[in-house]
Amino acid sequence: MYVLIILGYLIIGIIEIVPLYKSNKKKELIVYSLFFSAAFIISLLLSLGVKIPSPAKPIEAIVNTILGK
Repeated sequence: MYVLIILGYLIIGIIEIVPLYKSNKKKELIVYSLFFSAAFIISLLLSLGVKIPSPAKPIEAIVNTILGK
């Protein structure tokens, strides 16, 4: 399963990242690469059976702190 994920991300990466690089859009390339890498790592970990903790509790705590509830 993880081989398919790697292959899929490799194909999508080539299709999406190469045009950004060729058009010299460095800021967009950096942002896209960061999100793309994070998504790849999470997908790979999930396919290997690693339990990823939910970010719901920390996000709720941050929102409650900001809103003062």
